[in-house]
Amino acid sequence: MALPRRSPTFYRLVLALPVLMLGYLLASGRLAAYWHFFSPGSTPPTDSRIVMNGVITVLLWLGAVAPLMYAAWEIGREHTAARRLNYTGVVGLREVVRRALGAERASEGHEREAAFARPPRDDPRVALAWGAIPVVMVPAFFSLAMPDLRTPRALVWLGVAGLLMGGFAYCRRRAVAYLVDEPARLDFFRAWRLLNPARYERHGRVFVRWQIALIALLPIWWVGVGPVILFNR
Repeated sequence: MALPRRSPTFYRLVLALPVLMLGYLLASGRLAAYWHFFSPGSTPPTDSRIVMNGVITVLLWLGAVAPLMYAAWEIGREHTAARRLNYTGVVGLREVVRRALGAERASEGHEREAAFARPPRDDPRVALAWGAIPVVMVPAFFSLAMPDLRTPRALVWLGVAGLLMGGFAYCRRRAVAYLVDEPARLDFFRAWRLLNPARYERHGRVFVRWQIALIALLPIWWVGVGPVILFNR
């Protein structure tokens, strides 16, 4: 595997472009005018010129950020662990910043390539941390956003849903360490193909089967059992 190689100047430019564009949007008042429409109590704009100015503001920002996002994706997709665990953007942005700070020696380049090619290892503690996130976030988010869901029955419903999602995240993190037949990176059905136990070593297949079971249980609990718990008095 050979990582994408571009000059440090390229990475400095893609990092500088969003900063310069943000400065322009602030100085020109475009950013303030755009966010004004989302402020509490604001009325929807009726003047077509105001709407068009908002569209232009969005296009300018997207055009400034797009090269950075592409550069991060171009590098991040080569990182095996990040690609399999869906955090390529984080790795890519970190690498863009690192490369923008200066060129690396040839020996460092080989070390980076080896690090990018290394698959994730099976770490139960890390997997447990991944699984704990939805366990906490699902009931916390819905109960904070919707006060009506702060009843004991609703918290049970949300808590079990969080456990199911957390169990899926835990099993996915454990299974991906044993993936030996990875689907194509741009495969439209990649997520479903990753649920095929035959693509994994023997130790990872049990976690894939648990993922399938949890995927089947979640909608049953969410739209089947949930309403019974909430509305059965």
